[in-house]
Amino acid sequence: MSIEPILIVGAGPAGLVLALSLLQNGVAVRIIDKAKTYRIGERGAGIMPRTLEVHNILGTLTDVYNKSKPLPFTRVYGPPEGTEVLRTFNMSPYIEPTGPSPYKNPVMLGQHHHEAILRSHLEKYGCHVEIATELHSFEQHESHVTAHLVHDDGGKQVTETANFPWMIGTDGARSTVRKQLSLSFLGETRTGENIVVGDIYVKEGLDSEFCHSWGDPAVKMAFLRPTGQGDNIFAFLIFGKEMDYDKVATCREEVVKAFYEISSRKDIIFGDLTWISNYRPNMRMVDKFREGRVFVAGDAAHCHTPAGGQGMNSSVQDSFNLGWKLALVHKGLAPSSLLDSYGTERLPIIAEMLNKSTLLFNQTIKPGATLGDSSWRRDGDLHQLGVNYRSSPIVIDEAAGESVASAAYNSGSETEARAGDRAPEAAGLVDITNEDKSTSLFKIFGASYHTVLVFSGTVEEHAALAEVSKKLPQDTVRSILIVSTADVVTTSTQHKELFNQVLLDPQATAFSTYWTPSDSLGVIVVRPDGVIGARVRDVSGLQKYFSGIFLEA
Repeated sequence: MSIEPILIVGAGPAGLVLALSLLQNGVAVRIIDKAKTYRIGERGAGIMPRTLEVHNILGTLTDVYNKSKPLPFTRVYGPPEGTEVLRTFNMSPYIEPTGPSPYKNPVMLGQHHHEAILRSHLEKYGCHVEIATELHSFEQHESHVTAHLVHDDGGKQVTETANFPWMIGTDGARSTVRKQLSLSFLGETRTGENIVVGDIYVKEGLDSEFCHSWGDPAVKMAFLRPTGQGDNIFAFLIFGKEMDYDKVATCREEVVKAFYEISSRKDIIFGDLTWISNYRPNMRMVDKFREGRVFVAGDAAHCHTPAGGQGMNSSVQDSFNLGWKLALVHKGLAPSSLLDSYGTERLPIIAEMLNKSTLLFNQTIKPGATLGDSSWRRDGDLHQLGVNYRSSPIVIDEAAGESVASAAYNSGSETEARAGDRAPEAAGLVDITNEDKSTSLFKIFGASYHTVLVFSGTVEEHAALAEVSKKLPQDTVRSILIVSTADVVTTSTQHKELFNQVLLDPQATAFSTYWTPSDSLGVIVVRPDGVIGARVRDVSGLQKYFSGIFLEA
């Protein structure tokens, strides 16, 4: 592992995912957070399918699934007593998983639980979040960043000055890193459209199998969602054009008073208030993600309305995009120019994300909006499986023909498997190099290496491809030969020596999912972030792709 640690400022999901990605790539990190204790609260609770795929690659998916719950149906109540159910709907109707997309449905997991899972995985690498530690200021130099830190040691302020090769600000919407870089933060702040959010214990009177809603978003509205953690804690939102946000956000008593006024349901008995915030909608983003040796990611780079559940998920994907690239550059295996692709790839995604979430927010709070209509749906593009980097300068696609501009959120990208798209799953494969064990591509992809998938071709072509991989830095590439039932009889010991694995595709799931002409060579390169980096026809295409990634290829 590299001796010099990279500094990550901010230990929310973006910072934790980045830290875990770097550690899995053999890079040491320090991750700090100015909060004196780990945060609590259900904020950022919706985990979208694309982020579940990130967790699969990181090895954290099982823990996330074990702790999370599906989004409950919502009951909408009418006046005057607030007990009559006007309608019941699901914000995210269940979608049957498919072979290429096994994680089709979002799950709900409070951010404090999400963060605890990620911290537990960091601890396996001996990495611990340094809480009560704040970045005061920093200076950039040609070879390093000098950071001035302040530790709160039981009320005593202890200062530290340390040098780091790189620094990333994942320190939220009020980011110290972004402000000291003097990055623009373009967009708007909405006044008069606040949302009072928090968590509260419900002693009795409310079914924890449903979300519950009263009122009119254009006037006053209350929404409660069960956290599903067995403690009868509900996350709440109270908002509306006629709401006195500042007053409601002062204490538990004002929250309860506002709820009773909106719902007329005094039979619902509340307990302790866990946390509360007077959230003011901001729709802003930076115009660049990097300045020298310092980066921003997550809310430090973009903030948004809660509509659509895109913010936390986009933040995680910022970090996962950056992690493998920064690791290669830090270890001297890739040119620093590779880091420019972080901003090039993520800026269009964030711009479109802000447009989508802002539109949903406007539709939700407009006069006459009906709770349960299309503006409350959280499916389709919002699942982010179609988010793509097709226009990225570091991806290569020899099968797509003439390049055509593609929307950042593109439903076709979920299944078309073009360069820049997510790499789909292909299950039902047989590992004939490992006692014919059953496997799948999602079990093979990893956060610390490229996966080269070779379909068809001759032994001579395979040897040339293997030679390209052998010239690359050790452990940065895994080569997989995928053969059809017809070809498996010709698979030889030589094939097993050329590739890390040889897989039989008996149902042609991999062949049919990826661009792979059955009678000629096809090569797919999957990046460490689960994105298809290249779709090429021969060894020259493979060399061309890796020459844009590694210093020596």
